[in-house]
Amino acid sequence: MDPPYNTGNDSFNYNDSFNHSTWLTFMKNRLELAKKLLSDDGSIFINLDYNEVHYCKVLMDDIFGRENFQREIIWRIGWVSGYKTSVNNYIRNHDTILFYSKNKEFYFNKHYILNSEFKNLVKKDKIKSEFEKLGIDDSLQNKLLDIINYKTRPERYPLEDIWNANEYDDLNSIAIVSYSGESVSKMLKIENDIKGQKSEKLIERIIKNSTKEGDIVLDFHLGSGTTCAVAHKMGRRYIGIEQMDYIENITVERMKKVIEGEQGGISKAVNWQGGGSFVYCELKEDANTLLRMIEEATEKNITSIKEKIYKDDRIIPYLTSEELEKVNKDFENLELKDKKKVLMELIDKNKLYVNYSDMEDEKYSVSEEDKKFTNSFYNHKKGDVK
Repeated sequence: MDPPYNTGNDSFNYNDSFNHSTWLTFMKNRLELAKKLLSDDGSIFINLDYNEVHYCKVLMDDIFGRENFQREIIWRIGWVSGYKTSVNNYIRNHDTILFYSKNKEFYFNKHYILNSEFKNLVKKDKIKSEFEKLGIDDSLQNKLLDIINYKTRPERYPLEDIWNANEYDDLNSIAIVSYSGESVSKMLKIENDIKGQKSEKLIERIIKNSTKEGDIVLDFHLGSGTTCAVAHKMGRRYIGIEQMDYIENITVERMKKVIEGEQGGISKAVNWQGGGSFVYCELKEDANTLLRMIEEATEKNITSIKEKIYKDDRIIPYLTSEELEKVNKDFENLELKDKKKVLMELIDKNKLYVNYSDMEDEKYSVSEEDKKFTNSFYNHKKGDVK
């Protein structure tokens, strides 16, 4: 899970400025479900920064049990530059990944960084001019660098719980490695930069350590689709969930590129040649349509939207007359954002989408084609998620 950090600056348009207690409830609901879905030997990794990670740790201790806490992984994001270095304090340069298992006995594939994957101690482009001043030709330069970077170092190095912070481990953030062709913006030829996604190499490490080929990987906050892209290339099955509407134009299009054999990220490392398939489907909206109307409302139409909600039989049966009167009181004198807030509180959050049990109800106008697909989805052989 790579949930909203609750910083007020989320690049993927989630509500990223929750009240603290609301954020904890948001996480609690998902973590409880995640535990139910995990296989008995499954694991969960949560990527956060300093804003909420310590509170999430306490929450996960309660849900998964302190005995199932495995590691606090510190991921050093990479080298620092620009405005970050001007802060009058220690420069923050890491995220935290909380690693829990469902049970004491869990699947773990101990992984080593191989010599061929070591971070270079000396890069040729940094020292080439100095070599040339000494009269060292290109061939000898390469031999010297090979000795320094590989031949005088061990065959492998075990993974620590601090990533990208020693002389062997090379795991910079996507912002630093985007020149490699992994950038989703470049892949999809999108003008606006898509920020915030983790590098494929980071997700590969987690999947490699905690799953086998054919296992199922679940990501509750799919974003630009990095988890599914990596799982696909590594021969895992996967489920990705995303609530934002960019999924159709960004995430799905990225997965099409993966199937076509795109060569960004880990593709060359795993010899990815393309192939495979995935299924994309959307939940049929019910009251969620009203939520969107409220979010997009202006002063000109907010009152008419309130009247529409008051006439909606998906909502009114669940509300008392006192609740309706409370909203009516001083409604016109509220700021727009407060009007939106009180209307959103009226909507039954259990009615955002059409439930499977209501699929045959004619008022939802579910097509026979959608019914057939939905039945095949729910009646598929049940499998555990790792």
